[in-house]
Amino acid sequence: MSKAVISLDIGGTSMKGALVSKTGDILHKEEFDTDPSFTTDEHKSYIIKCVESLITKKPSEYDIVGFGADSPGISDKTGVHIGGAENVPGLKGLSFKDIGRVFNVDALHANDASVAALGEFRYGSGRGKDSKAAMIITVGTGIGGGFVFDGELFTGSIGAAGEIGHVCLVPNGERCNCGSVGCVERYCSATAYISSAKTKVHKGLKQTELTMDIIEKGGAKVIFDYAKKGDRLANDVVAECSHYLGIAISQATNMLDLDLVLIGGGICKDFEMIIPYVRSAVIDYTLKIQAERLSIEKASLGNDAGILGCAAMFFK
Repeated sequence: MSKAVISLDIGGTSMKGALVSKTGDILHKEEFDTDPSFTTDEHKSYIIKCVESLITKKPSEYDIVGFGADSPGISDKTGVHIGGAENVPGLKGLSFKDIGRVFNVDALHANDASVAALGEFRYGSGRGKDSKAAMIITVGTGIGGGFVFDGELFTGSIGAAGEIGHVCLVPNGERCNCGSVGCVERYCSATAYISSAKTKVHKGLKQTELTMDIIEKGGAKVIFDYAKKGDRLANDVVAECSHYLGIAISQATNMLDLDLVLIGGGICKDFEMIIPYVRSAVIDYTLKIQAERLSIEKASLGNDAGILGCAAMFFK
């Protein structure tokens, strides 16, 4: 019999579930609505129902060998969620091991960004690469990250490794939602692109076709659209925020001797526009011997990185 894992990528308002084979083939996939106001018991009951639904779609030639889940926040060594998911507070106290026992399989849980990193490394752009120290950085509304060292997920002492979005980039800089100041997330997330564009439009320092209303309605995507058309202000925003992203990558590389960085999230749709500025900053701020060895590439799994990473926790 072939082996498959039940994978569940848990978000605040929806969950992506799948049956995944050892080779990374998605045998079945579906999406479930959820509610961030659920209590811990309600989350548990709902997840069990979702897993039951997935099991009914199992091909007959496969055995289920595990239940892998990811979510915001972290869990302890016993598989109990211990916090860090402020937008989904009911996850705290949830035992993933208990859910696994319902189906007589082992259960593993890890932070969503970390799991996505493992998925990208095993089944995405990192597949087949002889990388010893890889980082996956996801650039969306916020910034997440994860590390894979010697082919294994690195989660740190309590499972919280990878929070590169909250490394200080600008001392005494802008206030971050985490409570600190100058965080990477405030300078190169999709939200940062929007904020920078609005500030520049308000100051009126350069001629532009962008307006506050256009930015408000179109978000970060419209900034890239206008940059492609040659809008000088939009190009300045892309250059500035992408430069900051490169500095963040250089900091991680200097500390951890990375040889591979994969950039994912919504911003990576315009990877070819940001990468020259990212690489330029990496060259400027990274030790030369490390910068020469570092490969920076576009992540490839998109929204499937999480569910594939959940399976990768079981399949070595």
